[in-house]
Amino acid sequence: MSFKLKPVTQHLLLAGFISLSPLAAQAADNDAEDRIKKLEQQVNILLQRLETQQVSLNEQKQVIEQNSKKTENAVIAKTNGRSLKFESADGDFVAQVGGRVQADAAFYDGDIPSGDGTDFRRIFLDLRGQVYKDWAYRFQYDFARPNGNTSTRGIRDAYIKYTGLDAGNITVGQFKSPFGLEHLTSSLHSTFLERGLNHVFTPDRRIGIGFDTKGDNWTFAVAGLGGTAEDEDNSSVNKDEGWNLVGRVTATPFKSDKGLLHIGLAARQNWAGDTDSTVRFRERPEVRVDGSRLIDTGSISNVDEQRSYGVELAGVYGPFSLQAEYTTTDIERDTGSDLDFDSWYAYASYFLTGESRTYKNGIFDRTKVKKAVGKGVYGAWEVAARYSTADLTDGTVIGGELDNATFGVNWYATNNVRFAANYIKVLDIDRPSNALDGKDGDIFAARAQIDF
Repeated sequence: MSFKLKPVTQHLLLAGFISLSPLAAQAADNDAEDRIKKLEQQVNILLQRLETQQVSLNEQKQVIEQNSKKTENAVIAKTNGRSLKFESADGDFVAQVGGRVQADAAFYDGDIPSGDGTDFRRIFLDLRGQVYKDWAYRFQYDFARPNGNTSTRGIRDAYIKYTGLDAGNITVGQFKSPFGLEHLTSSLHSTFLERGLNHVFTPDRRIGIGFDTKGDNWTFAVAGLGGTAEDEDNSSVNKDEGWNLVGRVTATPFKSDKGLLHIGLAARQNWAGDTDSTVRFRERPEVRVDGSRLIDTGSISNVDEQRSYGVELAGVYGPFSLQAEYTTTDIERDTGSDLDFDSWYAYASYFLTGESRTYKNGIFDRTKVKKAVGKGVYGAWEVAARYSTADLTDGTVIGGELDNATFGVNWYATNNVRFAANYIKVLDIDRPSNALDGKDGDIFAARAQIDF
């Protein structure tokens, strides 16, 4: 069956659709306008948020730029638990103020003409740092002075050093002559209170220029040196200062985590001037509280040249170590016989608490305490024994020969606080025609020290 509208009905329906179509179109237009308005509102809200975020970002950028400028000029304080240093943010500038105090006491017994007493062995002010990374500097002043004369100037190290060369470093100023293992090892880290008797021949600190370099298992240093800051005398007129050429080379043919073997050679050539054409060698019995010298050459005049040679040997294996040095000095004179003096020492040390001597760049460095006092433990303990001898007699000069035996105990409470005790046995003084000839004696000495 089929369904078919009549013609009249068809016309009526068509007329109805035609009349309804504008209303539908109008409704569609109204919905579109509403949606557009809503979209415009949302876009405006997003634009406002973006503008707010941009303002915030600009403010943060300004703060960061201001902080960066402040950081460029900032000073950063650092500490290793022992000392305090100040650095610029870029690391180009470093400054450190340090110092050390060593207080000694000594008691004498026997035939040695010395008096019991106390003394400050060293009171150092130490300034050091770097400028633009490649320039280092150091200035030390000793308010105690080793000779006990407070009127004498106490300038120790006073130099600048250029470290920007790949080949090595150049030092200008007053610094230690590159001669001797014990001499170059700081007094803070020496096993005994005083260095061995061969130190009488060491040229110590002088003003000049030096060059040093190093490898994995060797070091080399050479210096051209004049006089010392302590000896400068502007009242001297038309007097030439003597000159020194000093050099040292070391090698560690064996080195491991457990130990090392050190070998060193040093030499010094001195061309005497007007100010050092007279020399004198004299020495105490490895204690400096009392000023008495047990051996003494007196003044040796008419010196033209002086040469010194040193041999070093040291070994470390865990807590045990051995060390020895031999030094000889030859003197050529314009008139009178030439002279030859020598000295040597040898010692052994052992850490009861398991530490080991620290070795760095051809010398011994700070002992690293495993369990420092202050953390509820006992620090580090070391025992040592040394034999030392010096002969200042040759030809017509009867300076004497001294033999010493020293026994030491060191207590390292922390890395920078140490207490030490030495018993020194003066075994023999061979000094014919002198009141000290054949004398012996016993000395007990102690030290408390701190550095920062």
